[in-house]
Amino acid sequence: MVPHEWMVKPMRQTEWIDGRGLLVWLAEVFSALGTGLYLVSLFVDSWWGALVGWILIVLFKLPFHLFYLGKPLRFWRAIPPFTKAWRTSWMARGMFFTLMFALFAAIQLVTTYLLRHDVLATSAVDTINVLDWAVKILGGLFAVLTGMYAGFAMSYCKSIPFWNTGLLPIVFVIMGVADGMALVMGVGLIGNGIDINALEAASRVALIINALLIMTYLVNASYQSTTAGLSVRELIVGRVAAAFWIGIVLLGITIPLAISIVSLFAGEASRPLLVIAIVCHTVGAFALKYCVLKVGICRPLLPKLYAH
Repeated sequence: MVPHEWMVKPMRQTEWIDGRGLLVWLAEVFSALGTGLYLVSLFVDSWWGALVGWILIVLFKLPFHLFYLGKPLRFWRAIPPFTKAWRTSWMARGMFFTLMFALFAAIQLVTTYLLRHDVLATSAVDTINVLDWAVKILGGLFAVLTGMYAGFAMSYCKSIPFWNTGLLPIVFVIMGVADGMALVMGVGLIGNGIDINALEAASRVALIINALLIMTYLVNASYQSTTAGLSVRELIVGRVAAAFWIGIVLLGITIPLAISIVSLFAGEASRPLLVIAIVCHTVGAFALKYCVLKVGICRPLLPKLYAH
């Protein structure tokens, strides 16, 4: 019996990045952007930012995810109490986290709006205020879980060593928060009430942390196994190198960080430069998920044969 090629050679995964798999990529990008924007908006008290974050999840992330599954109208079968798949499936857990986020964040948007516009009777203000704090905590919690679950789902893929690391969920969450800071600054450029200088200083730190995390992740993967090393080479010098160096390193980190440093010495953020930084940072968010998914290489079942 002649073994199949996938049994003796490392093979690139295509399920989550080619063809219909592009929907997974888009869903996870909008998941990071939406949850990051919502979380940062809670901290800076931006109602409009929280609304846009909610919209990114409900109108973009969820539909892309559901259409990838193939039976959008049967999504309820993937959530408790209609299934027990959540015990073993991160996809089922992620669906539950996302729906809970959509619910609690929607309630929070309503309660915060009512409190800000003084449309409540005096007797109801205290009750709504307590409810507002409760749904903010729950919305923030499920936003974090929604942002993290993709990293956990991928890190549990033992057949793909490049993904099989606990660093991946951390990278995704920290990048999502940095993306959220950039998008909140975009909201601040349109409206008022957001301290853009403070956010820019925080994003400067987040960008440096992201760069160090990505570097640590790649170094760790290169020593993890031969197959993970192949993924790193594909990323740095292989067919995905252009997306990595231009999309992540240049647009996602270097240009936004350089603009932030220039603004620091200038004493004030330039609006045109901020717009460029925000656009570059958002492109970097798309590039990060694309690169990580694209270089996922499956470990061969018979590695000794491949070694010879």
